Amino acid sequence: MRLIEVEYPDLAGILPKNYQDFAADLLRELVRVFNKDAVKKVTGDVFGRIYEYFLIKFSMIGTGAQEGGEFFTPSSLVQLIVNFIELDHGIIHNPVCGSGGMFVQTGYFIRSHSNKQMNEAITVYGTEQKTNNTKLAKMNLAIHGIEGKIIENNSFYSDPHNLVGKCDFVMANPPFNVKKIDKGKEFVKIDKRLFPGIGIPKADNGN
Repeated sequence: MRLIEVEYPDLAGILPKNYQDFAADLLRELVRVFNKDAVKKVTGDVFGRIYEYFLIKFSMIGTGAQEGGEFFTPSSLVQLIVNFIELDHGIIHNPVCGSGGMFVQTGYFIRSHSNKQMNEAITVYGTEQKTNNTKLAKMNLAIHGIEGKIIENNSFYSDPHNLVGKCDFVMANPPFNVKKIDKGKEFVKIDKRLFPGIGIPKADNGN
């Protein structure tokens, strides 16, 4: 894991190194699974698919589906969004990127709809408020071979990538019904992303 982080600086300090927490039998079985000929000979984005599989499982357990939805949007919904707006070129931004699934589906869309190389066709930028989700997103991009920049920040109160007027596509599954947005923050008052002349909404709801 440390060697991977050296090769990919964006993953520095993110990959797990606590395998001593697991039982030796579990680790031996894990090595056996990944050492099988079937895994060695498989083609395509197999490890990316495995990662997605576990993201789905992870979103369905633990504290509940609502919190799972904070980092994982069902693939069928993401595919609908990507196919609808036909993301195939340019700068793509997701201001609430969760675990980065929309960027992954964009990569699949480009592979199946054009002759372009993914990282030549698009540049992706994501913003995510929660630390664990940011780590998931960075790992998701790396394991799928997608070049991009994920920044941990709250996009209600910041534009860390400074992308106003520069994006070809902005896509998101936004955090609906977030209450008590602080409209008094200075950044909100001067936020260039809000429609000029309309002003700040009266409601404090994130919608």
